[in-house]
Amino acid sequence: MAASISDQEWGRASLKICDALAEREQEQAPGSVIGAYYQANKVKAILAIGRAVEGNPAVQVGEWEEDSPLVQVIFKSQLGYQYFASILKGHFLQAGLQAELKEIGYEEPIIVSVEKWELPNLPEGEVDSWELVSMGTRGIMLDKVMPWLDNFPDISDEEDAEEEEEEEGAGPSQAKRARRQQQPPAEITTQQAELQEGPLKRQRARLLQHKDSPTAQTRLKAYSCLEKGATMVTSGNLEGEGVEHLLEGIILKEALRPDHVNKILYDQSRLNLNKTQLDTLISKQLQTNLVSTPCLLIQALQLPDGHSRQQAINHVIDIVLQHGETDPMYKHLAYMYYALGYTILVTTRQPAPALSAYASALMHTSDHLPTLFFTAVCSMNVSVPQAIRQFHHYIHTAPTDHSWVRAAHYLLVTLYGQQDPSVHRDRILHHYNMAQQTDRNRLPMFPPVPSGITDPARKVYELVMV
Repeated sequence: MAASISDQEWGRASLKICDALAEREQEQAPGSVIGAYYQANKVKAILAIGRAVEGNPAVQVGEWEEDSPLVQVIFKSQLGYQYFASILKGHFLQAGLQAELKEIGYEEPIIVSVEKWELPNLPEGEVDSWELVSMGTRGIMLDKVMPWLDNFPDISDEEDAEEEEEEEGAGPSQAKRARRQQQPPAEITTQQAELQEGPLKRQRARLLQHKDSPTAQTRLKAYSCLEKGATMVTSGNLEGEGVEHLLEGIILKEALRPDHVNKILYDQSRLNLNKTQLDTLISKQLQTNLVSTPCLLIQALQLPDGHSRQQAINHVIDIVLQHGETDPMYKHLAYMYYALGYTILVTTRQPAPALSAYASALMHTSDHLPTLFFTAVCSMNVSVPQAIRQFHHYIHTAPTDHSWVRAAHYLLVTLYGQQDPSVHRDRILHHYNMAQQTDRNRLPMFPPVPSGITDPARKVYELVMV
């Protein structure tokens, strides 16, 4: 039996690891396949379980109980419990443990669940872990996440704002004029002459002076995929492959909100596709193949934010995981979990459930930049020090001109200000200056950081400058 909770522990859970194909409960003890494997490979097995579970320093794996399918998971703090509960929800923990066991030679399918929780001030026995996580974070610092998320900045193309300014007679801003003046006219003419025709020619032209930027290179690749996909679907040939190219472009562009996705596909200044025609092509493809994940995903991404979109994305993820690496969308699992996390966040207004989806995204692609950023954003509701570490990780992983680096610097200023501004004065000054520098040098398709992020940071900066 498990030991009682000690003074050094906040709580613990009994993690149950079973053979997925076993038919009877008594077959789940060490006499089962997974149990026998553990008995023969105790060190390797417990290390594999640790790698899957211990993604937070406040979580520790104990021993596998004798004559039992249970492994003890110890929480050193409530944060450790919340982390474990979040990865338990959805596919992350089971898929992660399955992958770790496969690495050490165990390839039989498993099922993971919690048999028992031992938590302070909570009754023993089965606990609805997700409800507890939601209760534990509900309302905590949501004011720091949701206001600017409600006005989630359009990170697609800034040219619409420029067009609106010029239509109103305001003309381009001073910063935009400066950027235009820095561009060598002769070189632009030469490079523009080399541009191929296409619906996104204007967007491509605006990045010609930034070819050395990895972010610009990714965006140019996104435009190429989008144009190729549009050509395929409008020609009526290779509909399935055309949809895959459209999705590749959307994903490389890091488009997320349904209005952004629809704008890319149907706006006259973008691909200008015929929605009825595309819907018909997708429907025909799904009649042929009900589990065509490219078609299901592009449908899901166009749905308005809400539970229907959340369920639709989840459905695609389930199918992709069933198909495995043979599915054409398998390589995009990180993006799908990222889109799921965002949809959960704006639908439920609860950062904790979104963290589970983001954890799954990072399991598949550990350096998925938008997920790293939004993991840090959601962590502001759990732990300021943890959020600070995660923003630093994102900044150190991303190119300096990635879309969210500027916002990350501003948010770090705000977070350091919530601690002791006098102690963190140098850090505040550094990140505020970096935020302004990266904002000035942003790529032409990125809008300025919204005031919901810059204003709190500016107040902290002004405070330490007094």
